[in-house]
Amino acid sequence: MFEAPMNKPVPDKWRMSVENTSDIVDLCGLEPPEPIVKILTACAQLHGDDYYLARLPHAPTPLFPHLESRGLHWKLHEEADGRVLIMIRKTP
Repeated sequence: MFEAPMNKPVPDKWRMSVENTSDIVDLCGLEPPEPIVKILTACAQLHGDDYYLARLPHAPTPLFPHLESRGLHWKLHEEADGRVLIMIRKTP
């Protein structure tokens, strides 16, 4: 179950199982700013209950103001090895 603190409170629909790891876009091997560019490009295509789920080598702090200005909410989950999963959805 992917449950972690979020930037803003949103309904429980944020709880989800990440059993299908093919849903996770691995951006760990990319050089900045490519992960942010890829995330913002993908998030521009989100509709309804769609979400974007990515793995990054660390928390993408510079990304947060961009997400907020686009009306997107995000959740982070830190993995045991220090990498993070980020799940992004449109503001409900």
